[in-house]
Amino acid sequence: MDVNRQIWKLSSLFLAYPDKEWYQQEEVGQFIAELPDGSPKTNLQLFWDYVLSTTWLEYGENYVKQFDFSKDCSLYLTYDVFGEQRERGLGFVKLKLEFAKAGFYISNDELPDYLPLVLEFFTEAEDEFVHKLYYIHKKPMDTLYDKLRDQQSPYAYVVAALLETLDQFVAVREKMEEKTV
Repeated sequence: MDVNRQIWKLSSLFLAYPDKEWYQQEEVGQFIAELPDGSPKTNLQLFWDYVLSTTWLEYGENYVKQFDFSKDCSLYLTYDVFGEQRERGLGFVKLKLEFAKAGFYISNDELPDYLPLVLEFFTEAEDEFVHKLYYIHKKPMDTLYDKLRDQQSPYAYVVAALLETLDQFVAVREKMEEKTV
C-alpha cells in the first residue's frame, strides 16, 4: 500500500469513533515515525501527541463533543449541503452505487457519506474512483478542515494530513492524464 493510502487508512482510524484497540498503542506512534518527512507526517504526529496526552475518558468525551454534539463539524459529508432533507437520501443511493461500481460494499449500517468510511474506500479503490469521489467530497472536507482549524481542534491535524495527500494524489493523476491525451 502506498504512503498516501496508508495516511488515509490511519486518518480513517483517527476520525472514527474512539477505539481502545489502537488508543495509545506504541505501534501507531512507530508507524507515524516511519512516514516520510513532510507536513502530513508532522500533522499526524501532532494529533498523536494529543492522543498520548489525554486519558481514555477525556479522549472519548472530546470526540463526542467535537463530532456528535456539534452540527457544524459533521463527519457526514453531505450533511452541510442537505441537512436532513430528502435529497440527502438520493445522494446516499448515488454514493452507494459508486462504491458498488468500484467493488466496495458497505457491510454495516454506516451512511455512505461518513468520512472514515469514505477514507476506507479511498484506501482500497482504484485511482479513478478515488479521483471521482474526491471531487464529490472535496468542498465538504475543506469546510470541515476550516471549521476544525478555527476551533483549534486537534482533529484539524488529521484532516489537514488527509487533504494534503488527497490533493497531491489527484494532482499527480491529472498530470498523468494530461500526458496521455
